[in-house]
Amino acid sequence: MSIQNRNFFTDVNFLPEHKFKLIGEFAGKKLLLIGRTNTYGDPIVAASHSNEPSQEDLYAYDLYELMKCNHELVNITGEI
Repeated sequence: MSIQNRNFFTDVNFLPEHKFKLIGEFAGKKLLLIGRTNTYGDPIVAASHSNEPSQEDLYAYDLYELMKCNHELVNITGEI
């Protein structure tokens, strides 16, 4: 597993892979909490297509930007 766009998030504390947390769904995919910004603690998430996120390439998104700029429903079911 690798976060493909990790270099774009210079002010983020990424969680170790074993601490990724399922927090909901986005466009039929599992929404994982994968880190937080250092400044404000904003959640950084990734959408996983499978039950084994460690076996796929993930892309990081700021959760709030994802919710504002996307037409797909973001369903938060877990604690952020």
